[in-house]
Amino acid sequence: MSSFLESNSRIRLCIATLICLLFMISFYEAWRHDLMSGGLDSVALSIGQTDTDYGALLFDSMEENTGSVSDEESAVSRIVRPAIIAGTVAAESLSWMQNMTGSFDIFPFVVTDLNAPTTLAVPANKGREAMVYLSYIILNYDNLPPYAIFTHGHRTAWHQERDIVEMIHDLKFDTLAQAQYVSLRFSWSPSCPAELRPKHHDAVVWGDGDHLRETENAIGDAWPILFPNEDLPETIASQCCAQFAVTKQALRRRTKADYTRMREWLLETPLDDAVSGRVFEKLWAYIFLGEAVQ
Repeated sequence: MSSFLESNSRIRLCIATLICLLFMISFYEAWRHDLMSGGLDSVALSIGQTDTDYGALLFDSMEENTGSVSDEESAVSRIVRPAIIAGTVAAESLSWMQNMTGSFDIFPFVVTDLNAPTTLAVPANKGREAMVYLSYIILNYDNLPPYAIFTHGHRTAWHQERDIVEMIHDLKFDTLAQAQYVSLRFSWSPSCPAELRPKHHDAVVWGDGDHLRETENAIGDAWPILFPNEDLPETIASQCCAQFAVTKQALRRRTKADYTRMREWLLETPLDDAVSGRVFEKLWAYIFLGEAVQ
């Protein structure tokens, strides 16, 4: 009798253990399905939600994941990793981007490369970095990363407060998640908060006002094409020089058709690249946030 009872106890224990294992497997599969089907975006965008001064607290340390991972974990990592999009000409070196591959997906656009793969190709070398940025958004609109960092091809320049590699590695993504869009240049010079006045043409000019009037007039003329059914603001201003970080949510504020229309204007405009590029330089914040003065 004693051995019979012990046998029954072992059977019940095995059944209970099996039920627990089945429950845990079911829970894990449901969690993994949610993770792979898009739940990661909300996870990435909810990190460290605190009230912050975006300009002062944009940069912080960002740890790299250098551990060994499985193929499945690598696939998940690729879904959530930020992207760096850099536009350059053939004479410029993009070797600095290779230092970023541990934590970022990189997209080096060489606008003069006629044999570039379709994922890194532009329809024409026009409008400076604007053509690269718009082309990346159009090509990747259905699979945008949670964060995208748009830069020029150079590692250092007069308009950067720091080395671009250091700036990117120190980006504070919880701050970016709240701000949605942040310029990588803090100083307003050589811009100003009342730089373009496309209706009244009474803008405050700093320095030599390089191409300011042409840009101001071009924005006014192009506005109905770029932003149909949207009122032209009285004042438009943002920091120079078209290097910024932006969230997927902000990128998708506009439709793919909107970005395609903007690129078509850039392709067709007879304006000099220095002017057509500046048109978008002053409009990125408006495009992503609807803020004419950012």
